Amino acid sequence: MGLRIEHPYAWLFCAFAALGACLYGYDGVYFTGVSAMDVFVKHFGTPKADGSGGYEIKASDLSVMTSMINVGELVGSLTAAPMNDFLGRKGVFLIGALTVIVGVVLQLATDHSHAYIIGGRVILGYGVGAFSSTSPLYIGEVAPTHIRGPLLMCWQLTLSVSQIVAAAINRGTESLTTTAAYRIPMAVQLIFPLLILAFIWWVPESPRWLLRKGKGEKCDNALRLIHREDKAYSSHADMLALQRDLDDEAAMAKDSSWLDLVRDPIERRKVLYSAGALIAQQINGIQWFYYFGTVFSKAIGLDDPFLMTLIVFIIQVVVVFAAVLCANKLPRRPLLLITTGIMTISIFIVGCLGIPGGQVSETFGKVIISFVIIEITAFNFAWGPLGWTIVSFLFPFPLFHSL
Repeated sequence: MGLRIEHPYAWLFCAFAALGACLYGYDGVYFTGVSAMDVFVKHFGTPKADGSGGYEIKASDLSVMTSMINVGELVGSLTAAPMNDFLGRKGVFLIGALTVIVGVVLQLATDHSHAYIIGGRVILGYGVGAFSSTSPLYIGEVAPTHIRGPLLMCWQLTLSVSQIVAAAINRGTESLTTTAAYRIPMAVQLIFPLLILAFIWWVPESPRWLLRKGKGEKCDNALRLIHREDKAYSSHADMLALQRDLDDEAAMAKDSSWLDLVRDPIERRKVLYSAGALIAQQINGIQWFYYFGTVFSKAIGLDDPFLMTLIVFIIQVVVVFAAVLCANKLPRRPLLLITTGIMTISIFIVGCLGIPGGQVSETFGKVIISFVIIEITAFNFAWGPLGWTIVSFLFPFPLFHSL
């Protein structure tokens, strides 16, 4: 017998939503490589003061160009909630895709302007933020309950694969002497929103959202499409279960407000755990390598920083894939505690080694990059994929669709 995939259409539609993870992962890595390219530094930097004929980008300018995408992501993620309620998940996907295209085109339109790069990354970030809020929500609503955890963890797997793609493209173009060196990695970002625009017409809207809006017939069609491989499938039971959930949600929300997320001790714990999971996922120190990894590798004297970045992300994919396979087999709380300890020790050692006098020995460089790899391995076996899963299961129930 051949290998049979359970619920193949659910996997397919969740893979479509995971294109948002491709954007999130690709953008976080491609710019760390681009900003280290000699051609990019020459076009967007200034001559070095030592008269050596080289160029440099001021640390403050590089920091702004790199980090301004986070401003767009913040706004995008915050506005995604009301848009999801009003337009549906597919509506947000459409707006996010168009926004990403505008942001990328702005960056491609210049070979010297910081303003275009910054503005383009803010707009791009808005689309990425909208996807990062909506895609896990869509996956959680489309995926059958018993495979929801692994499917949500595939968000991190998809993100990791896209990071390999970004690192590989940077490695392939960094030796070019024209603006194609950095414009090719920038332009590749257009593939993801264009795929979304091409296939969005074929994927179903969230059945939960359709039923909430009173579109019972469309909800029935969406459920049948999700379970299309099962010729004997009847949506009746699933629609009844969804309606009961919505009725309970409405009853609980009738006399409640956003303040109840603080007043109600149970909901307050859910909010704290949900927010805490995603905050811990972002502030544990891993992001510095995603945004400045190639620049950092270059600074500590590695012979081929672009290759090292690529190797690190290949290791990451292997680890995330292992985490997905173990999704329902390992206890999550002990796993998070153990990997947190490993990450803490690793980043502490990296920070303590430093670069005395602006120079680092070959031995120190190898030790530093070894502990960076250990930190990334620990993160991607636990916090990376589990953050999204924890939030999906802990969302405060009455305001699930808004959050």
